[in-house]
Amino acid sequence: MNRVRKINIKNKEILFFGTVKGLVSERKLLRNIVDEFNPQLILLGISPEEMEGLKKYLIEPFTIDPDDYEVIYAKKLEHFGEVGLPVPTYLEAFTISKERGIEMLPLDIPDEDYSRMFVKKVNILHLLRFNMRKRKIWRMDFNAKTPEDFVLKWDREINKISSYRDIETEREHYMQERIRDNVENRDEKRILVVIELERFHGVLKNFLHTT
Repeated sequence: MNRVRKINIKNKEILFFGTVKGLVSERKLLRNIVDEFNPQLILLGISPEEMEGLKKYLIEPFTIDPDDYEVIYAKKLEHFGEVGLPVPTYLEAFTISKERGIEMLPLDIPDEDYSRMFVKKVNILHLLRFNMRKRKIWRMDFNAKTPEDFVLKWDREINKISSYRDIETEREHYMQERIRDNVENRDEKRILVVIELERFHGVLKNFLHTT
């Protein structure tokens, strides 16, 4: 599966990388991409609050308690290699940013805005359905031959409830707008966009549609 895509627009190169969240091997892949592309700016698919949290984690690591779905996801992803938390790709992005003096900015919806959107779109029945599906998903055989295949099948299954799917669609639109804003208003000529593979195709489609 091709999850790296380079686009030329307004005399700039934007390289999109859809990462498999959790796989430790993604760290090496990201570093190889950076070595080849030599970005001047990195846009990371996390919220501003998540970025601050990772900065604190790197200074003084602390215990992270994953939720039930994150545990199930990790257990199933382990079939394809070592799994780590926080997301290894994002940790590597921080390391590279510091080593090479590359500015890094968050792309995703700020937590407060996300919370308002969640409350607006998800009601108590949606929450109950979402929580009741954990056992079913734990027992599911995703029949995935690659980590990329697993991640996309997982995302489709998790977001079968329309309100949750709508939220992910909103995230894709928001991140696309943030990318475009940086392309239009920043001076850097080579911009690397690192986002979760689940949102990669939607964000890229939105970006190309508005280009």
